[in-house]
Amino acid sequence: ANDMRGDPLPQLKARMENLVTAIFTLQPKVKLYLASVTPQTGPAMARITEFNKLIPGIVADHKAKGHQVIYVSMAALDITDLGDNVHPNVAGSLKMAQAWYAALTTDSAAPVDMSRRAEELKSLKWGMFICWSFSTFSGNEWTQGVKDVSFFKATGCDTDQWARTAKEAGMGYILFLTKHHDGFCLWDTKTTDRKVTKAALGKDVLAELKKSCDKYGIKLALYFSEGEFADNKTYHPGGYTVEMKKAQLKELLTQYGPIEYIWFDHAQTDGGLNHLETTAWCHQCQPYTLIGYNHGQVSGEVRAGEMGKPGKVSPPYLVGEFTYPILPPHQGGANWFYSLPKHDALCLPAAKLYNDYLGAVKHGNIFSIDIGPDYAGKLRQIDVETLQKVGDMIKNPPPSPPPLSSGKPAKASSAWHAPGYEAAKAFDDDYETRWAAAEAERSGWLAVDLGTDSRIGRMVVKELGYPRTQEFAIEYQDAGTWKELARGTTLAGVKEFKFPPVSARHVRLNILKATQTPTIEEFQVYQEGK
Repeated sequence: ANDMRGDPLPQLKARMENLVTAIFTLQPKVKLYLASVTPQTGPAMARITEFNKLIPGIVADHKAKGHQVIYVSMAALDITDLGDNVHPNVAGSLKMAQAWYAALTTDSAAPVDMSRRAEELKSLKWGMFICWSFSTFSGNEWTQGVKDVSFFKATGCDTDQWARTAKEAGMGYILFLTKHHDGFCLWDTKTTDRKVTKAALGKDVLAELKKSCDKYGIKLALYFSEGEFADNKTYHPGGYTVEMKKAQLKELLTQYGPIEYIWFDHAQTDGGLNHLETTAWCHQCQPYTLIGYNHGQVSGEVRAGEMGKPGKVSPPYLVGEFTYPILPPHQGGANWFYSLPKHDALCLPAAKLYNDYLGAVKHGNIFSIDIGPDYAGKLRQIDVETLQKVGDMIKNPPPSPPPLSSGKPAKASSAWHAPGYEAAKAFDDDYETRWAAAEAERSGWLAVDLGTDSRIGRMVVKELGYPRTQEFAIEYQDAGTWKELARGTTLAGVKEFKFPPVSARHVRLNILKATQTPTIEEFQVYQEGK
């Protein structure tokens, strides 16, 4: 207690480090339980808070040396758990006992092996990213200026449907948006009245989702906007503070069971608590939770890939995650949330999602496909059916005969000025590479020489990451003349074309009109009947 009131924090940290070092010097194989300091009222509280931030670092340093040191977090306690200004009351004593019991009866004696946790997360492969908040009802991606929680007009909340669909799609987890930049909380927080239980729905959506996930064997992960819009100070006296951010994270990490990972959105800054401090706080509340940020200061174990794609992961990250909306590009309405009723028939094809699922598995990533429940709290039928198709593909992988065009000589009307975008990239059976025309072009063609006349009857075009085509034709050369096999407008995603078999050696994709530089991941030509 005297230390908390007086000595400088660096001196306190050095004293604690010396004490822990001395213990392990005397008894190298001892199990040391190191607990955070319980709260007090008055001036000591600020120093206790700062001191508790230092403990996870001391624990991590000694774990790295092979010492068995167990961190016992008292983060569940707050000043309401005090009987006087210092000592815990009955409720506080129970929380302390629960913290010690958990430390003594679990495998926490072993250091938290984040590499192992990363492998456990990778094994989930893909999941559903649920975005449901004010923006569902505004038709905008970001929704500012909402003063009353009645703006959230949801008439229902079918979390069983969400979890059941995830299970049918072969998913391992649901990533749930707990709070967007507008500050509206989808759980029954004690930090603000700007929450779903004060809206007409009147339900703790996160608690309902937790029950549904448990029912269907789905793991739970959380999205959290670490900052808020500047005008939110209208709704939070004093604005959104560090203390509020920490209190919200403590609720999420201590009241809703195991959380696989947290996806932090940095779009509105870090909320006053930098990423190193945020990661340490989360690990203090739940040591096994993995942490990721989409932007800002590098920290955590997960590389959060907003609008991303499969790919290799580089240190310091242990897991690569990527996400994008199931809605294809469209005019009007949101992308990450439910858009507008007029877009209810729009959905990316199952084949694209399956390809990216395969890419995630190949690179040891996790793939979070974003879906926005509608006004009634249900997934759109087209989303459910699409995910069910992907689930069927995962259970029964479709046969994939090699295309005749693989690795064959290719040429194009033009190519991007930098290397790596040549015509051959569209015939290498690798959807992570692509051909691109010259920068100024808004049309162009891509041709392949099959080497000899071959009977062809099917083609597949993959325009995955950059859907720009507005008009195209697929053609083959007959006696020196190009003849048309198929014609259409957009190519977005994976498009298959079947036609009466013809004999051809030279085949091309002729993009007649595009919004920007034409670029194609794969152009595959298949033998008749394949």
